Amino acid sequence: MAASLRTVLTLSTRQCASKILRSHRAVARVPRRFLLSEAYSCNEAWRKQLEDPAVKQVSLSEFAFQVRDELEKTGRASAVDVNVLAHLLQHMEEEDEVEFMEDILHRFSHCQDCLPRSDSTSHAVVRSYIAAGQSARLPALLADRLHFGILPNHYTLNLLMDYFIRQERFAEAVQVAYCSTIQEDFSNPINAWLALHACTQRLLGTDVDDLAPPPPEASDGEEDWIKVKYIRYPYYDDHMDIKDERFLLGKTLLMIGNTDSIDVPSDVRNSLKVIGSGLYHKFARGLARLKDIAESTEGNVLEQALEYFSQSLDKVEAREADEPEVEIALRTMDDEIRKLLPTREEKEEFVEELGRLRERLVAQGRVVSGVDLGQSVLDMATASVQQFESAEISQQEALFKVWGQEQQMELDRQMAEYRKKERIEEMKQQVKELQEQEELLTYFDFEENIRLKFLDEDRATDQKLTISK
Repeated sequence: MAASLRTVLTLSTRQCASKILRSHRAVARVPRRFLLSEAYSCNEAWRKQLEDPAVKQVSLSEFAFQVRDELEKTGRASAVDVNVLAHLLQHMEEEDEVEFMEDILHRFSHCQDCLPRSDSTSHAVVRSYIAAGQSARLPALLADRLHFGILPNHYTLNLLMDYFIRQERFAEAVQVAYCSTIQEDFSNPINAWLALHACTQRLLGTDVDDLAPPPPEASDGEEDWIKVKYIRYPYYDDHMDIKDERFLLGKTLLMIGNTDSIDVPSDVRNSLKVIGSGLYHKFARGLARLKDIAESTEGNVLEQALEYFSQSLDKVEAREADEPEVEIALRTMDDEIRKLLPTREEKEEFVEELGRLRERLVAQGRVVSGVDLGQSVLDMATASVQQFESAEISQQEALFKVWGQEQQMELDRQMAEYRKKERIEEMKQQVKELQEQEELLTYFDFEENIRLKFLDEDRATDQKLTISK
């Protein structure tokens, strides 16, 4: 069972007090605490990957042009070539180079050779961008799955998230966490803890209103009608189509609150579900969670969670129940999203229900106040990830070896295929030369037949043709 929140906070307070006392006694500065250790990055094992002759002896610019030419001429490229290229991206220096390489990744993701997706290539892209000082571009690359097809495994996501967290770039760290949300997979404990820490820091360090997308530009009233073969009916799936970061953040907190991969106190788990429901505008779901807490014999909710839920409910735009439908030819995805907003009557009912449940929970003593959600999550995450690190480091180092073997096997197969085609072309050329030699040697033996053949062809075009010797 998960430890109670009060126990976690008490231990955290004692640890902090102990650290303060030690800091007064010691002269050295206490280093900043990180969730993952340096060993988790497996840097030494990765350097061995880069020492592979298939990677080390290749020039980035020359090889990139070869891959690009192949894509332009045939629309295809070898997956192992793109994998080698991904390992070389760490040598990118100019902005033009980065854009050129991303064009290659874009073209490759649209050809049939990109399937199945390679974890090795995705990992190499992430590592290379960090080494080249281009980490700021990675969240956009990962989010654009359709165009770039970079789908990292959990270890790669953890590595990148930890990189951003160490630099306190939580806006970028949560973008990495959203990748697991879209994949609906928080089965990896380290991934779940890092994502939870990044999300809470993003939530607490940002005004929720700043997460909302900018309002659409006002129409000038003029309409341009274009003739099309058929009208696309807009559809919003409430998952892959989500662009509003409030929804992504809320959905991520909801998923983590429901996952069994990490051991979270019930108070925090309840609070994550309530906050997530509010940000995601699933108010009925959040109220149902609060009702379950009120009717249960145990379990609390943080006052901070009620405040966030109330804030989300107060600021949500309410629509009219009888709003007219937008004409089908002018309808967009934004119109479909608007249909999910609560009506004025529904919003009023939600506000009243929240007020009743809040009074009930306060009367029961089920609302916990004075808790720092961000610090609590950080304390729990720091203590929890350590027990999973060693196993993942061993697994990833073993996986590096597997990737290296697979790459070498594919290169050997590709080289054998190339030699086979080269030999076939050589044999065709030899056969052609033999045929030409045979024609020369047998010409005089078949001269009469050849002359008669030409004569028949000439007479077919001129019936009055006469032949004289």
